[in-house]
Formats: sequence, structure tokens, C-alpha cells
Amino acid sequence: MDELCAQDLASLFEKTDKLLRFYHNRSQWPQIYPLLTQLAEQYYKLYDSHPNAMQAQLTLYAETQGYTTNLVVNQCVIVAAFCRSLSYDSKISQLLICVCLTNYLCVQTQTNKLALRQPLTQQEKKQWQSRHQLAVKLLQSANIATDHIAGILARLNKYKQALLSTPKIMIYDGPTTLVALANIIAMNITYRTQNDHIDIYKAVADIYIRTPNLFAQQALKAIIGHFGPYLPGSLVNYSDQQLTYIGKNHQQRDLLIALHEQQKTKWYSVKAKLESHSKQRPSKDKRLLFSVWFNEHIAPAIEIVNVEKQQLLMLISQVKIQKEYSYSALAKLLNNHPATIELLREAVKPYNKEQLAGKDLRHCLSMVGLYNAPAIIQRVLFEQLVSHQAHPLMQHIQLRLQAIISLLNQLVSRDQHNQFEHLALPIYGYVNYLIEYCSTTISRKTVYEHSPKSDVSMPFAWLFGVTVHDSGHLSAYLLELLGDNPWTQALLDAEQQKKQHLSAEAQLWVAIKLVVIKVYQPNVIQSSWQTHTFEQVLKRLDWQSSEDFYAQLPSLGLSNSV
Repeated sequence: MDELCAQDLASLFEKTDKLLRFYHNRSQWPQIYPLLTQLAEQYYKLYDSHPNAMQAQLTLYAETQGYTTNLVVNQCVIVAAFCRSLSYDSKISQLLICVCLTNYLCVQTQTNKLALRQPLTQQEKKQWQSRHQLAVKLLQSANIATDHIAGILARLNKYKQALLSTPKIMIYDGPTTLVALANIIAMNITYRTQNDHIDIYKAVADIYIRTPNLFAQQALKAIIGHFGPYLPGSLVNYSDQQLTYIGKNHQQRDLLIALHEQQKTKWYSVKAKLESHSKQRPSKDKRLLFSVWFNEHIAPAIEIVNVEKQQLLMLISQVKIQKEYSYSALAKLLNNHPATIELLREAVKPYNKEQLAGKDLRHCLSMVGLYNAPAIIQRVLFEQLVSHQAHPLMQHIQLRLQAIISLLNQLVSRDQHNQFEHLALPIYGYVNYLIEYCSTTISRKTVYEHSPKSDVSMPFAWLFGVTVHDSGHLSAYLLELLGDNPWTQALLDAEQQKKQHLSAEAQLWVAIKLVVIKVYQPNVIQSSWQTHTFEQVLKRLDWQSSEDFYAQLPSLGLSNSV
């Protein structure tokens, strides 16, 4: 990738303004979505490589651009900061930036007038009220599926209301919550001539105090921690001068600049407690808006590397369930991973009558035996791996995953031939794949689109709202991680092969999916072959009937989290 520069930052404003003007020319509508995605990527890359440059836009109002353009830029920067502070991947980040760019796509004129407290005509009011529907219509003119953008926009206004008061509407969607927060903050901080705007620290604090939503509170705490005490672009008083805060240098000293002369910039490196003023102010100085942020004195952005995640993946690959181990060999693998050992102590409780936790690693291994230990260790590692992933819907993902695991455990509870730990592993691997490679399409929906004539079982991905994924890539991923597990290929077969070719192991996976659907969508009608397969599996697992099995499920305490 070419090194990003001040011109790239300046082009963000130009392209954002251009995007907002496309509405007025119907012939250009098909170009909107491609420009939208390109622009979202540019926002993401600039924030990733030069966060100071992007954060500074929250303190500087580009006078050559209109209010709406500045507002949209601010909203995009804020949502990028949220995603960075919460460690979300590039796909999620760019999706949310796309939504922010779309928010005012059809109402640039109206937004400018509202900022000046000018009344809207009846036609303008009508357009303002239907702005999100119009925006989706524009995007669809490119014949691109925009369901996720449309879904967030449809919920956005309700979420904004709910976040600022005790909600009558349940707030359950993380992506919409973040866009709503970014929009509220951007509206509060963007410069207005009436001087009724506030700085971002006060804006965040106000929402934090008012919102009852825990996810929103966590996100607000994360973004303030990410910004730190001084926002780039803020005015500071130092040595009887009013200077501009730039950031940290390579020695972690504070960088300040003076721009008193037209062509000269004076730099200061200080270490002192500073009083900053970060309220957004108008500026026409291109040096301050764009150029100074690409200076060699500024410390580069810290690259975020999830070391723990890499370590967990390595351990998973090292622990093979079909390999011959000794207690000492397993202990050697895990001795330097205290978090894993602590989880393992809890995981071995079902292996003793008293349901007691293991005392230490050696005790855990001796409780379960060498045959069971590798699978149990891998399950614990996968649980950690999933928990280390970052996603706006992570709470829902974990609840749904645990529900599937509980139902699977119940299904095989009367069978003495299959080790539950072996069975659970491919599910953990599958969910980890969805988080890693299908992050933007995960939703709270439980999808069931099954034709009565279909002779192929639905994918597990549908239980997490993912309707489209690369089955070949999924297969390669799972087989690389868990190719030694006898149930991995069976799981893949269960959603790729026709009913007449399914093994008994693959049929078990069909059965567990049917159970999950029954729990979360009880009114769904199953096909005759599905019902027959389910009854066969139950019989093999020592259940008297489906009624017998379902009668036991209330004890699991499951509930639909949607």
C-alpha cells in the first residue's frame, strides 16, 4: 500500500461532499455504492495508519465545506474510533462507516438549514422524514445487496431515542448502537455559529450518564480510553502561548505547534500537564487541517496484535485428540498458560461425582484420563479463542453458542459411546470461523428457509443469521484446525451432502440443528425426512421418543435472546 499523505486526508472531505451531492443527479445514483465503499475503506485506512490526523477533525471545522459534510466526517471518524477502541476487524469497521456516510445521503440541504435554525418547507420535511428509505433506494440502484445497511438505518432513530432515556424499545443490536452513539456525539460536537456545540469529552460523558445500556457504556469508556486526555487539534496554553496539541513523539513527549506565521510552523516537545480546549472551531488553514499530521516527529500508530489469539491457535494445533500423550507432555504444553489451566479446572467438574474443580493441572489431567484430556483441553482453548474475538454482537454469539452446546450435551447424554468433548469441538471451530470471516453478516436472526422438497440440511451458519458463506473455505479452515477430530468431516457432510448419503455421524449433526430450530423457532414445520432422521438419531442415542427428549429441555433454562 502506498504511503498515505495529507492529500488523501483532504480528499476525504472532497469525496464526502461529492457523495452527498449525488442525490441531486439521478443518472449518478448507480455510482453511489461503489464510491461509498471506496470512501469507507479510505476512512478506515487513514484512521488505522494516522489516527491523530483523523481525531483532529473532531476539533477542527473545515470552513470551506458545509455543515453536513463536517458532520458526516465527524460521525465517520467517531465510529472508526469506536471500532478501533473495541478491536473490531476491518470488515465491521468499514460497514459501520458506510452507514455513517449513508445517514445524510439525501438531505444535505435540509441538514444545513436545520443547523442554521432555518425552517424547512413541507417538501423538505417530507424528504427529511423519509431520508433513510430514500438512501436505501439510492444504494439499491447499483443492484447491490444492502440489507445490513438498510437494517441499521431502519433502527437508527429509535435507538438514538432509547439511548438517551430509559428505553421503551429494547436495544439489542450492537452495530446500530455504535452508529447511533456516533451520530449523537457528532451532532453535539460539530461547530455551529450559535456556539451551542460542546467538546467530545463532555458529549461522551453526557450520554454515558444518561444511557442505561451497558454495551453503550462500555463503548463510551473504550473510546475515551482510546483518545486519552488530549485530543489532537486541541488548543493548549503553554509558556504564555496558545498552541495546538498534535500528539506524542517517539520519546512519548507531547508535541505542540505554533502556526502564527503563514509559511512557518514551530514545533515544541514538552512534558508537562496541559490544559486543553477541544471544542470544535472553524479553520481554513490547510496546514492545520491536513498537512501537519503527516510529520515524521509524530509517533506512528501502535499496531494492534492479538498475541493471545495467536498463542491459542498455536496451542489448538499442537493438541491433537488422536495423538498419544503423557501427563508430563500435556503439562509441558500448558504450564505457561495459567488462564487456560484455570478454565480447565472448571471444565473437569463433570468428571467427578462431587462436581469439584481440579486442584491443579496434574490433578485435572488425572481426573479425566489421557484419552479424554486432549479434547477437553481443546474445548477450553476454543472457548478462550471465541471470547478473545471482538464483535458488536459478541454477547449474543456466546449465548447462542452455549445454547447449542447445552442442547448437544443433552442430546448425547444417554449415549455411552460418544465423548461429548469430541462432539463439541467442531461447533466451537465453526463459530470461530463465522466471527473471523463472516463478521458483517452475523445477526441475531435464526434463519430457516427450507423447502419441503430440499434434501440437504441447513448450514449451522443460519443459526447465527449468516445466509451466505464460502463452504469450501469453511471446510479447509475446520479440517486444518480439527482434521484429527472424527466429527469434523461429519459436520461438513451434514450441510453439504444429500440426505441419502449421510452417515450416522452426519445425521446427528442434522438432528442437533433441528433441535436448535425447534427451540428458537417452535412454529417451523419440518419435512418428513428431517422428522424421520431426528427419530432415528434419538433411537440410537437411547431416547424413547421426541416427546421424551423435548420434555427434558426446560431444565436447561434456555430462552430466545432475540
